[in-house]
Amino acid sequence: DGYMVSSGQPALQYIDGAVRHVLLRQGVLGIKVKIMKDYDPTGKRGPRLPLPDVVKVLEPKEDEYVSDKPIVGKEVDA
Repeated sequence: DGYMVSSGQPALQYIDGAVRHVLLRQGVLGIKVKIMKDYDPTGKRGPRLPLPDVVKVLEPKEDEYVSDKPIVGKEVDA
């Protein structure tokens, strides 16, 4: 909504553009149009690959318990 990619591979896949020129007596009139296609998982009406800036939030992993007690019997080289 309101954001159009303009560089990189997504711009090649998501943007359709057209340029037309009209010759008039007073000069040349040019029109440039860019249309951004919508993401389509089936690939029929738009690109199959999602935009790379989509963020998926995963559930956090369970923390492992680490004891604060030193291991007895082994020396640690510093």
